Amino acid sequence: MYFAVKFLGCKVSHADAMLARNALLEAGHAEAPEEEAELHVINTCCITGEAEAKSRQSVRRSLKSGAREVYVGGCAVNLRARQFAEIDEAVRPFTGTAEDVAQAMADAQGACVDLEHPPMVGRARGQHLETRSASARTRGFVKVQDGCDCHCAYCIIPTVRGAARSRPAAAVLEEVRTRVRQGQPEVVMTGISVGDYRDRQNGWELGDLMMQAAKVEGVQRVRLSSVEVIHVRDSLIEALREEPKVCPHLHVPMQSGDDDVLQAMGRHYTAQEYKEGIASLREAVPGVNVTTDIIVGFPNEDEAAFERTLELVSEADIGRVHAFSYSPRPGTVAESLGDKVAPEEKKRRSQVLRGLSEVRSRHRRVEKLGGRERVLVDKVAHTQCSGYTPDYTRCYLPADAARAGELVEVSVEELHADGLRVTPV
Repeated sequence: MYFAVKFLGCKVSHADAMLARNALLEAGHAEAPEEEAELHVINTCCITGEAEAKSRQSVRRSLKSGAREVYVGGCAVNLRARQFAEIDEAVRPFTGTAEDVAQAMADAQGACVDLEHPPMVGRARGQHLETRSASARTRGFVKVQDGCDCHCAYCIIPTVRGAARSRPAAAVLEEVRTRVRQGQPEVVMTGISVGDYRDRQNGWELGDLMMQAAKVEGVQRVRLSSVEVIHVRDSLIEALREEPKVCPHLHVPMQSGDDDVLQAMGRHYTAQEYKEGIASLREAVPGVNVTTDIIVGFPNEDEAAFERTLELVSEADIGRVHAFSYSPRPGTVAESLGDKVAPEEKKRRSQVLRGLSEVRSRHRRVEKLGGRERVLVDKVAHTQCSGYTPDYTRCYLPADAARAGELVEVSVEELHADGLRVTPV
């Protein structure tokens, strides 16, 4: 069977989709472009109502593209499996943990693919199918933890993911070794509440695990996907400060800069505690790039509360903001609060936040002009190649400057629309 894998949502969804992909490959099936695949595998998302709707749309697009079967798993399926089953008889929902779903999907397929007679791509040109591989990516997402115990008022994820639980460090480090063998020199530690990570056998926290991952032969960089400010503990700060391969970039969700909104959201910190936590991080790790998520239009967010959020973004020296408009999720505590902020006002606040984010991002990039950076190239095209600095600034190089997966020292020449123009030194 030839299959194609898609995912919606966060980096954990991506990691879960790769579990299904690997299970199918190990069972003897082969990956193909979407237009050639008989089976489509989709890992869904339900973080918002829009994400849930997009998950169903993705299933319908797969059916229209000619897929004989569509396997669906992930958060939206765990929440409402029947809605996906009702789309078409060719759709098969799989519920449960990502690991169980991946194995069930592989078991559901019978005979292995006939690798001696692959389908054709671009038949007029006589080109054979090129099976896509994980080695085509230079960055590997390694799920170290799943589930969440925070139970924020607006969030359905603990319902569909369950309680916080950690993978054994030995299993994580073995996956890191596998990623390196696949040509992925940068690994990203990810999880639903990744700061909750604990390996009880070794007594390790998240920072300890990242330090150990950095010691794996062939690893060039270790990143963290997202971490709550209450989980920016001493071991994580030590890893950022002491290990050069641990990247000085943390995505630390703020959600709001107003205490009343934070309390209604069920967040576990005040605006002052967030500010102090980021300040302590910056004192220990000068130059660290902190990015964040913010929800606009929560039911009790008035204009004054929104202004306090803008102030905190500046006071905490946030490098970039991802703004999301609040939408009630059935089954959450916040559903009872209604949806009191008009859509037009949510849109306006999002635009204001994004404008502030662009100003702050540009200011950070201006400070890099004339300096030197190390870029891990992850995209190569005919006109240019690009990659990221350790602090997650996108850099653009001449097309022939480097190969994908190569670490290049560069000189920063000028600003680019969303990054920097650089040249190798």
